Amino acid sequence: MTNLRPEEDVSAINAKSLSAWGELYRSHYSALCSYAENITKRSDVAEDIVQEVLLNIWLSNRVFTNMRELTFFLYKAVYNNSLYYLRTQKIQLGILEKIGKDTKIDEELFAETIREELMRRLYLHIENLPTERRRIIKLSLKGHSREEIAAMLGVSPNTVKAQKTNALKTLRHAILKDSTPLVYLILLSCI
Repeated sequence: MTNLRPEEDVSAINAKSLSAWGELYRSHYSALCSYAENITKRSDVAEDIVQEVLLNIWLSNRVFTNMRELTFFLYKAVYNNSLYYLRTQKIQLGILEKIGKDTKIDEELFAETIREELMRRLYLHIENLPTERRRIIKLSLKGHSREEIAAMLGVSPNTVKAQKTNALKTLRHAILKDSTPLVYLILLSCI
């Protein structure tokens, strides 16, 4: 999906394109499983929930108008299915009651979910940067200084600074443009 425009991504998903679904799986599966596992506290159940959500979308005739709508739908469906699992499991009844009564847990879980989704998107956008900028950002994330990066890449520290500045501007713009589903999740948590 990274080679297509977002409206083409969702069109391919609506058309049940195997390559588009493969890319959707690669880009969302881990984050959705992590989200479900934070709720259910069981990785095996989380994987089952995410696979069921993806399968149900595949089997349905539902049409998404854009990638933001699809992403929002995925997270909401995983959330609802995770809560349904907790309600149906007597072993998990105490956890469900605690989650329902303790808003601090809800807020922490929600904050962790947002952080995980932002990190997933950040790394997806980093992969779309030009090669030199991508290398510089990745080395910066590993904790290397401007001078160390310059020495590794055989360029001047000023080149590293300029490339990093441009990369950060590009990433900021891409993440802000791409963050609408997170705003929806935040608004839903306030209801």
